[in-house]
Amino acid sequence: MTMKLLPVLLVIFLPIYSQETAGKHLLRFLTFCQKDEQGDGQYDIEFDGDQLLYVDPVTYQAFPRLPEFVEQWSLDLGLAQDAYVSLGTCQYNIPRATKGENNPPEVIVSPTSLIFPKQKLELGVPNTLICFVNDFHPALVRIVWTWNDQPVDQSEVSQTDYYSNSDFSFRLSSYLNFTPQQGDIYSCSVDHISLRMPLTKFLEVQLQTDRQVETAVCVCGVMLGLIGVITGLWLIMKANKSCQAQHTSRQTPESL
Repeated sequence: MTMKLLPVLLVIFLPIYSQETAGKHLLRFLTFCQKDEQGDGQYDIEFDGDQLLYVDPVTYQAFPRLPEFVEQWSLDLGLAQDAYVSLGTCQYNIPRATKGENNPPEVIVSPTSLIFPKQKLELGVPNTLICFVNDFHPALVRIVWTWNDQPVDQSEVSQTDYYSNSDFSFRLSSYLNFTPQQGDIYSCSVDHISLRMPLTKFLEVQLQTDRQVETAVCVCGVMLGLIGVITGLWLIMKANKSCQAQHTSRQTPESL
């Protein structure tokens, strides 16, 4: 499989100093686009590695990453124009940057992935599985979820935009809403240009039920009881041997 993609990242770093934390924070404006992929770009604003908002590359409408924080701040009305200019500049620069660098080979890096629950697993309690995909380049990965070897309902799946790492590789997360049931097996498969076959990670729901806990408690009780009996018999035998030894030592002088 070949992919003619040349990502161009236009990044502006603005260090922000805070007297309260006696340190500095990083506010980053990121623009991403791909060759011959109109409408597939990305414009977002990140703060200390977390995305604050992104602008849709088609409608140029801004969306906060965390809607619950919308009341804390208001979106800049000029974001749409900024995103339009920045994405257009990105597309304009791709052929020129490619020519200027003598058509360099595309950097290809394989992704890593992890699968884990958002909250502690409890049988029958709704939860969210997270598939975290990191350190890949170029962008464009395909994530497929399965439940007991069957495709999951896509309405239960959501996915973040691409985040950029400090080395300009990418990361993203996919989320699956699910209700854990004993023995269920979930998988997250990641497909990328760098992989000969999808990278798949599994999570199997294996939790102790109340009956299993009761059985374990009973077994532990029996084991402790047996240990107590064996220890008691050993102490009795040791005491008997000690008494016999003392009785023998008392009789020896009289026989002499």
